[in-house]
Amino acid sequence: MTATRIFIDTDIGDDVDDALAIALAVLSPELTLTGVSTTYGNVSARQQLAVQLLQQLGAKVPVAAGIGQSLRFQADTFALPHQCRVIGEPPPGAEGRHGVELLIETLRQDLETVIVALGPLTNIAAAVLLAPDVMRRANIVLMGGAFRAAYPEYNILCDPEAANIVLQSGAAIRMIGLDVTVPCVLSKEEESLIASFHSGYRGFLASLSAIWLETSKSKKITLHDPLTVASLIDPSLLKLEAAPVRIELDSGPLRGLTVDLRHPFRQRTPVPPANAEIAVSVDAMRTCRLVMDRIFGKGSL
Repeated sequence: MTATRIFIDTDIGDDVDDALAIALAVLSPELTLTGVSTTYGNVSARQQLAVQLLQQLGAKVPVAAGIGQSLRFQADTFALPHQCRVIGEPPPGAEGRHGVELLIETLRQDLETVIVALGPLTNIAAAVLLAPDVMRRANIVLMGGAFRAAYPEYNILCDPEAANIVLQSGAAIRMIGLDVTVPCVLSKEEESLIASFHSGYRGFLASLSAIWLETSKSKKITLHDPLTVASLIDPSLLKLEAAPVRIELDSGPLRGLTVDLRHPFRQRTPVPPANAEIAVSVDAMRTCRLVMDRIFGKGSL
């Protein structure tokens, strides 16, 4: 079976789930990681962390820094994400090209490459504006949205205008949101297994996990981003439905909300055509097992 080629756009450095998603992609024979771009905030530090992780994994993959600001509001591009404290000296191997340039070049070379978006969608939206001919034929799987909640999800909230551009691009879009990622929580026993590693890429991931558990309010590891990658390995993990999705762009409390326009209380006018597939249910237990087995399972080095 031919491996699916993927390109990851990530805000690695805050939650440990980005790093786990990248590791899962590299360690899964069903996938071939062709490139990585970093988005939102201190993209240079995120780039360095991604390079170091890939070096730990023994993967030679181009990593390019993308856009640090959102399209409408300023973001702090200097603050060091918590997990970036492990970087030390800047590692070699970082791309000089811009992340958006790397993304567009990758798709021009192979339109079958799936974009896996794990952070705010600024880079993806910029690619839509710069290369609409390419992006309207793209296949995008993104972690973002919350369709059963009355609050916005973080990745969409950071840049709602970018999310709106992506949803209007004509690309094939699959949204994997909080409705299905929140149940995918590692147990304390699984956290202990991760913490037992002290060397190699598993030790590196263990250090990132420890930083997350120390600095996060949740004090748990939720597989938001790894589920996005896992769904490409095993599509049966998710149930999907086609839906017309709108992003709330107002400046009020609903800004960034992802609205499923199929619900009659959402809209009184005729329901527009679907512009995305949204995940509505998940096999959380199998998701956790897949991620743990692939990255930290028995027989690991």
